[in-house]
Amino acid sequence: MKKGPLSLRSQLSLVLGGLALAILTGVGGYLGNLATDELYTAQQSAVRATAQAAAELLATQLRDREREIELLSIAPHLVEGKLDTAAVREGLDRRLALHDEFAWMGVADPDGTVLQATGGMLTGRSVAQREWFVAARERVYVGDVHEAKLLATMLPSQPNGEPTRFIDFAAPIRDAEGRLRGVVGAHAHWRWITGIVDGTARRQQPGSGIDALILDRQGRILYPEAMKLAQAAGEAVLPKTLVNGRIEGPQTFGDGKDYLTSEATLQARTNAELGWRIVARQPLEQAMRPVRELRRELVLLGLMMATALTLAALLLARRISRPVEQLARIAQRVEAERRIPEFPAEPAARELAQLSDAMQSMATSLLDTEQRLQKTNATLEAQVEQRTAELKTANAALEHLATRDPLTGLHNRRSLDARLAEAHALDRRYGASNGRVHGLLLVDIDHFKRVNDSYGHPAGDAVLRLVAQMLQAAVRATDVAARFGGEEFAVLLPELAAPLEAVTAAEKIRAAVEAATFPEVGKLTISVGVSLASPDDADVRPLVDRADAALYEAKRGGRNAVVLKTVEAVA
Repeated sequence: MKKGPLSLRSQLSLVLGGLALAILTGVGGYLGNLATDELYTAQQSAVRATAQAAAELLATQLRDREREIELLSIAPHLVEGKLDTAAVREGLDRRLALHDEFAWMGVADPDGTVLQATGGMLTGRSVAQREWFVAARERVYVGDVHEAKLLATMLPSQPNGEPTRFIDFAAPIRDAEGRLRGVVGAHAHWRWITGIVDGTARRQQPGSGIDALILDRQGRILYPEAMKLAQAAGEAVLPKTLVNGRIEGPQTFGDGKDYLTSEATLQARTNAELGWRIVARQPLEQAMRPVRELRRELVLLGLMMATALTLAALLLARRISRPVEQLARIAQRVEAERRIPEFPAEPAARELAQLSDAMQSMATSLLDTEQRLQKTNATLEAQVEQRTAELKTANAALEHLATRDPLTGLHNRRSLDARLAEAHALDRRYGASNGRVHGLLLVDIDHFKRVNDSYGHPAGDAVLRLVAQMLQAAVRATDVAARFGGEEFAVLLPELAAPLEAVTAAEKIRAAVEAATFPEVGKLTISVGVSLASPDDADVRPLVDRADAALYEAKRGGRNAVVLKTVEAVA
């Protein structure tokens, strides 16, 4: 027996059910892809922010340690006194106690014989062949990581069994005539470097599984140790793209796992071009977990809605008895008007009554579904906006950490350097036309070391904070007060009409500090070096050098003084 066409009820059921599934699949797929793309972008941004934050913080810390050794090399007791005295060793021991990142600090004569060192280690030994000593005879030196040599047997072994590694800092000691008196050097623990990187990764996204690697410019692993040893043994522990160039996005590592990866290069702020690269990575399975959960929820919701719409279609088809043409006209009205049409109160036939009831049910279901989809889309957009706001807040916090000194709240050295460069550029462009230039004050607390020695470092920190508050209160709103390093501060004075304005500002600060009484410590004074920018300055360095020379002259003249150093005076 030949089979006839499907019944009208069956055909309508198939058509309405298929249409409902197609709409849900298309709209649901679009919204799902949009939401998952946003979540993926947010996870990638988090990994990128971790790499950039670690690189920024590491570069800043290296510069601070370099500056510490550079300042130590120009300390009066090293520049003017004997280098083999017990006082020199005591000073080195105190600094080592304050900086647990250093494993050893010492002073050697020009021939390379260690005269004094922390704990007496290497005293009398020769370091003439060491790279840090050779380089530091000419300039401030920051060396790449290396394994300990002379100190390997003198220091406690590492808790994790790894070999002892150091980062070297060194600077020449010269007398007032510029003659080499010796070299001061320090070895910083490699675990200090790795601790900075690991700590940044943990703080950025707690519980996210993000870890960080340190690579050199050739793509060799410096940290972690297990991967370093595996690479040295010839294993392909890194993706080829990571070894050969910069990467961003999913990568397969030597352990066979996929990671969401981002890289940041360590920007050089020291005298050494280390070329380190910080690679942050997060297991792709963990990074995509929120995406998978969202997709699962969307699939479940789609199945539920598809089932409901299919059932509604079956009910409508079961009750249909009107001609197909009348059904098409009513369907067109529903589509065009996006509302439930008005049906006759008393249908002329039983089939028309059935059709009216079916169409009302179908229109209500479709409109409700559209509203639910709109609400779902609005919820997803709100989630994306919330994640974006959180990322902006995190970036703002990172920017604040990168530009502010954590103890005093003033601008840090990096921020000051940027403001000096801006002021120099503005002066070169407009300064000659309006007769205004910028000036720089270098402020140093007199005998600050006595405060730390006599009252302790908490009291010294309190003094630094109070002096910072006085600087902020004494300068203009357009001036930039910064911590220059240790007990030194700096104030950038833009838009000065005459040198007297800079001297007046410096005298105001000096008088305020002299008149103040510091808790526990009592009375203190400061010395201030003043310099003004010159059209002949090629960059900001001459301005800083003149201010530093003026500060030195104020110190040498008895302290508690303001000294202006002009270009003519330097010449």
